[in-house]
Amino acid sequence: MVDAAYRIAGKNEYYIFAGRHYGRVKMTPPNHESLVSGPKLITKGWNTLNNSGFGSVNTVVPVPGHDDQLYVFFGGRYVHIRLDNYDDSFVIDGAHSIESGWKALVQTGFDTVDAALKVPGSDTDIYFFRGLHYVRINSSSGKLTGKVTPIKTGWPSIVKAGFDSVDAIVSIIDQPGHYYVFYGSRYAVVRLDNAGHDTLISAAKPISDGWTSLDDWV
Repeated sequence: MVDAAYRIAGKNEYYIFAGRHYGRVKMTPPNHESLVSGPKLITKGWNTLNNSGFGSVNTVVPVPGHDDQLYVFFGGRYVHIRLDNYDDSFVIDGAHSIESGWKALVQTGFDTVDAALKVPGSDTDIYFFRGLHYVRINSSSGKLTGKVTPIKTGWPSIVKAGFDSVDAIVSIIDQPGHYYVFYGSRYAVVRLDNAGHDTLISAAKPISDGWTSLDDWV
């Protein structure tokens, strides 16, 4: 399974995380993908994660308003880091508890995070997924933008794909508003507009059918 996926800003590439490993995948139009680096141990390729004691990750999401920065969640902790031409460094030193930096998440019962994405059309908000539910939070204020909602209620496209929860979600290169959604051994493509309406674009299929670069390690 894919634990987390991150689209690298300014490049036609993704970081894919699975278990204790990660790889860098390049996308070539129209839909060819190739593994250009890895798989490698996360602790060998990410100094910030190694120094934080993150042997694997649950979620990676871009920081709204900062394309070169990302939040990485693992268990009950998270780090805020910067990427500069594949080199990672801390924006805020070390790992911190989710409770200390994201009180609203803990108050809603999210002790960890399964997946997350920036809300289209917003400069501040992030959707966080945990189990069968999701919530929208303003990353600047740390406050809830909406209430905790079942995925089956707010994301009919994910339900239509046959998923009851989400392992990872990431934007598709050169297709604004389109996302890869991973769950278990399968993935689907959904579209999300700025009004929050979602549509299933491509039905769920095995990851091995569309991501051959991940064969044998995901």
